[in-house]
Amino acid sequence: MNKIKTKRIYATYILILLNVFLFALEVKTGGSKDINTLNYLGALIPIKVLYGQWWRVISANFLHYGFMHLSSNMIALYVLGKLIEINLGVIRYLFIYLFSGIGAMLSYTIFSLFQGNNYTILVGASAAIMGLVGTLLAISGYVWFKKKTPLNAKRLRFIIMVIIIQFVFDNLIPQVSFHSHLFGLIFGFLLGIIILCLKFNLSAGDRA
Repeated sequence: MNKIKTKRIYATYILILLNVFLFALEVKTGGSKDINTLNYLGALIPIKVLYGQWWRVISANFLHYGFMHLSSNMIALYVLGKLIEINLGVIRYLFIYLFSGIGAMLSYTIFSLFQGNNYTILVGASAAIMGLVGTLLAISGYVWFKKKTPLNAKRLRFIIMVIIIQFVFDNLIPQVSFHSHLFGLIFGFLLGIIILCLKFNLSAGDRA
């Protein structure tokens, strides 16, 4: 049983290793808190995305500002990623993670440009991780709606509490991006709804 579970969550381990590898590259290149290094490796800078450096909406999801930033995100990724990967499978999991992260970075870019914050620097996996939280919120809400058991209600309340706590911290700590987290949560929630709709349609088709 343990061997099967280890096999099924290989994508989470690969994502964690990729983040750690790029963090080591940051340190080797000039430091994980060095702005020039982050810029060189692909941090999100709205004005540069506007001028054609679109890859930054991808690369920024795998860069981190300092060891604490990396470690907190990787712990969250391990816990949430493992849960999503086991229950939804590798393809859906990676799609949710990448789409939420890229979608959040692109939305943040557009938002920042409209706000006039053209040179804001943003890095981190937390937007993609919040996408996983959004998907869990959608699925837990659906399960609770269908089966209003105390256990399902408890799970839903726990996820909502996690979101509230996260957003409180976002607004208390200046370096943390509330908007990128919010965008990630929204994308993940919408993807969760899409997955539920597809599953419902497939089940209906099977019965027909």
